[in-house]
Amino acid sequence: MTKQNPKVNLIRQDGRGRWAAAIATTLTIPLFGCGDSGVSADSACTVLAQAQCSRRQVCADTVASQGGTATYPDGVYVLKNYGDMATCLARQKLACMNSVSAPGTGTSPGQLEKCAAEFATWSCVDLFDNGANPPPDCALPGKLPNGAVCAFAGQCASRFCSGTKNAACGTCADQPIDGTSCATSGCAPGQSCKTESSGDMLCRDRLALGDVTCTSDTVCDAFSSCVGASASDPTKTGVCTASSTSVEAACGGTNPGCVGDLGLACLGAAGAKTCETIAYVHAPAACATLPDASRADCVAGDCFTPSAPATTTDTNATCLAKVQEGAACDSQVGPLCLAPARCVLSARGTTTGTCVLPLASLCN
Repeated sequence: MTKQNPKVNLIRQDGRGRWAAAIATTLTIPLFGCGDSGVSADSACTVLAQAQCSRRQVCADTVASQGGTATYPDGVYVLKNYGDMATCLARQKLACMNSVSAPGTGTSPGQLEKCAAEFATWSCVDLFDNGANPPPDCALPGKLPNGAVCAFAGQCASRFCSGTKNAACGTCADQPIDGTSCATSGCAPGQSCKTESSGDMLCRDRLALGDVTCTSDTVCDAFSSCVGASASDPTKTGVCTASSTSVEAACGGTNPGCVGDLGLACLGAAGAKTCETIAYVHAPAACATLPDASRADCVAGDCFTPSAPATTTDTNATCLAKVQEGAACDSQVGPLCLAPARCVLSARGTTTGTCVLPLASLCN
């Protein structure tokens, strides 16, 4: 039976309106274009937002159907990043509309509809791996050369706009290779921004299932984890192994981890850990590790200690709700912005700023 924590408000999805959120801050899809005859940007962006959400949901169901149990059948990502599906769809459409007329875009409203139609063919692993190997009509390059000012990746011939993590505008650049800093930029499709044992934030190529070179400083493909690695010894290698999708499955040690995208965490005493449900709570509830050793995460929010983003083992963390454009934000102690808004820092070296919707017009 699934264990529940009576001290927190555990939110469950009821299965109605089965959508799931697209990856807003980690997945780079070129949602940019000029007009097509007979296809409006409004229509195209609506269709694309729905396709993104639908595919995310199907992927969660696919994982669950392979012998597992989806604790949050409508998708943890939408719960954590948007709170509800209506907000997810509205914000995804806003991201698309704000970028559809950006200079140099490589696509168009008609192309966006083609992309939406191809979403169902996208591998679930690739989709969750920061948008690796996207369908053909979802990955068209832009026209701007390296060095040009950009607001969106889809404006660039390289399909990468560098320096936009905490800025409204960046610069077209080559996609980062493994080991490139992601302190101020995102990572390429198929990579993950990893805070390593050294404290550095680096883009790391996700390693395929069965890879025998993974360590605690690397990232395996979605739905898999590095079995045999050691957090205390980042040189120790392991094997990328499929993670468990079932509540109360054995995990940790010589067993695989648990699929966090299904709301599962590996909890319990050393040598007897099992996959248990994560409680999803609203700000300003406690999050990360709770006094009873259960785990909580935030609905439409982020988990912070008084001085930094929380790790899963922190015991003094609190949920801060995501805030919309125009609100104050802080990249170090929160709150963070509701996508597609970015926390644009007020000055170099500071962590405070204002949530701003990215627009190409801000980069002229």
